[in-house]
Amino acid sequence: MNDAQQVMAGGNMNAVVRDGDTVRRIGGPWTPTVHRYLQYLRRGGIDWGPEPLDFDGTHETLSFIDGIVPAYPLPSWVWTDAALEQGARMLRRLHDASIGFPLDEATWQSSTKVPVEMICHNDFSPHNLAFRDGAIIGAIDFDMCSPGPRIWDIAYYATRMVPLTGEPPHGAPSGADAPRRIQLLLDAYGSDAGSIPLTVEAVMQVAIRRLYELADFSRLKAVELNKPELRDDADEYERDAEFLSRK
Repeated sequence: MNDAQQVMAGGNMNAVVRDGDTVRRIGGPWTPTVHRYLQYLRRGGIDWGPEPLDFDGTHETLSFIDGIVPAYPLPSWVWTDAALEQGARMLRRLHDASIGFPLDEATWQSSTKVPVEMICHNDFSPHNLAFRDGAIIGAIDFDMCSPGPRIWDIAYYATRMVPLTGEPPHGAPSGADAPRRIQLLLDAYGSDAGSIPLTVEAVMQVAIRRLYELADFSRLKAVELNKPELRDDADEYERDAEFLSRK
C-alpha cells in the first residue's frame, strides 16, 4: 500500500482501500453483474452511486463518493425526519431506475426474493449512505444487491433509520415514535408503489423476517470469514426481531 492509500472505516464483510478518487476491494462471482447494474443505474439518472471502473477477476475498482459515511453510534443529524424522508425518496428513485435490468446470466451474492419487482440494494441504511451537511449525497456498497420486492428494501431501511430495535441507539427517536416515522418514510417513498400494499403494519412484519435472515447470514459469514464478532451481530438482529414480534 502506498502513502496515498488508506483503509476505509467500516467494511465488516470486506476491507475497502481508498486510493485518491477511487476505492478498491475484493470482488466475487457476482461483481460483473453488479458492475453492469451500476452502469444501468447511471444511464437511468442515478449519478450518486459508485461508478464501476475495473474488475481484474479478484479486485474491483469503483469511484469514491466524497461524503461522511457515519459510524455507530450514529450522529444526531442521521435521526432527523428530513434525512429519513430524503433517504426514502432516493430509495424510490433507485428502485424505479432498476426496472428493466436484464436478469439473463446474472449472478447475485444475495438470494432472489419473491415477488421480483426490481433490484433491491439489500443494505440501504446509514452505514452505506454518504452525508454532507446532514443531507444524503450518495449510496455505496451495492455488492449485496439482488432482485426482490420493494418492501424488502423499505423494511430494512426502516429497521435502521426509524429505527426498529428493542433498545433505540443513543440519540435515536423513541420506539413510541416508530409508527409516525414509518408513515413518513412511506409517504416520502410513495406508498402506492409495488404489488404489495405498503403499510406500517406490512413494513413491521417484513422487518421481522428481514432481521431473522440477516442473523442467519451473519452466522454463515462468521464462519466463512473467520470473524466471530459477526455472531454477536446475529444475536442482536434476532433480539430485535423477537422484540418486533411482540409488538
